[in-house]
Amino acid sequence: DEETEDLYLVDFTQKIIDKQHEVQELYQSEAARKTLEKETDDEETQPEMEIPPPEDPDEEWVDYVDFLGRSRRCMKKDLPSLLKMDQELQGKSQGPDGNTLLSEDMRRELQRQQWEKEEEEALRKPMGPIHYEDIRENEARQLGVGYFAFSRDKELRNKQRATLDMLREQTLDQRTKREQLKEKRKAALDARLSKLRARKIKKLREAGLEEEAEKLENGELKGATDEPEAPRVTAASRKVEVVIQERRDTKPGVPYVREWDKGKELMFGQWSKKQEELRDERDPEFAPPSDYFMGQKKDDNYRTQNQQMPSVQANGSSTEGVPPSVQAYNSNVQDHSDTQNQEPLYQSLDDMLSYYRQVT
Repeated sequence: DEETEDLYLVDFTQKIIDKQHEVQELYQSEAARKTLEKETDDEETQPEMEIPPPEDPDEEWVDYVDFLGRSRRCMKKDLPSLLKMDQELQGKSQGPDGNTLLSEDMRRELQRQQWEKEEEEALRKPMGPIHYEDIRENEARQLGVGYFAFSRDKELRNKQRATLDMLREQTLDQRTKREQLKEKRKAALDARLSKLRARKIKKLREAGLEEEAEKLENGELKGATDEPEAPRVTAASRKVEVVIQERRDTKPGVPYVREWDKGKELMFGQWSKKQEELRDERDPEFAPPSDYFMGQKKDDNYRTQNQQMPSVQANGSSTEGVPPSVQAYNSNVQDHSDTQNQEPLYQSLDDMLSYYRQVT
């Protein structure tokens, strides 16, 4: 019952469901096995059926047995090549076995028979020079690509030699033709360059530059007669020589002005506003501490006192009773203050240059 199913820890209904699934899977596997067996039986019975006649007699299917005893089927046009391949494979497989089965005496006997056969052939031929191919026999050494194996027959050997000589002559002819063409191109280039030099010398002489024209002409003659030699670098000339050259686009004593600075008003660090005005414009939050100005105020008071002393003398105050040393000191202070007040006032580069010329 579904209401009481949750009360038990064991699920009895699941066992029944699993058993039904196993029965269904077994039935499906049996059906699949039967269909597979049926297909295999059909494939086995299919070769026994009659083959339709071919349109071309070469495309007819034939059966044969290879050298290993296996039955094969192929087209009639491919049968000769397959039989030939079987013969080659059969000869390769039997060759080493036959050699290994021979004894040493049998091998020597076969070699002696081969020598006798070669000597009989040599006796039949007329007497003549002996070549390397006649004595090489069965040499296994490879002589490289430069070696040409000539025939042992005299007529064929002469034909091979004539062919090689003809190819050699063709190679030499092509080489000489290539060198002649190269010389012609070089001569045409030299003639063209000489015409250009003559035209340049003519223009130099018309312009009145005789020395350069003579140098160019002498250089041309010297280059035509003497071959250029490779320059020899000595140990003394390997040192680096430093040559200091002065600029010719500026006047002596005048600073150099760059191209992009021409026409600009350069202040060179001079401010148009006074220091007090700049301090007034500054945000007090970013101002330095007030302790930094304590020593500066004392210096300002001392300077004001010194400046008031000569002003009193200029107003007609009596200088009697003042020592001469104090009077000299006051006059020096006044002169120094006057020179400090005469600051150079210039707003552009030209004003600055004119001021420095007057001073120096």
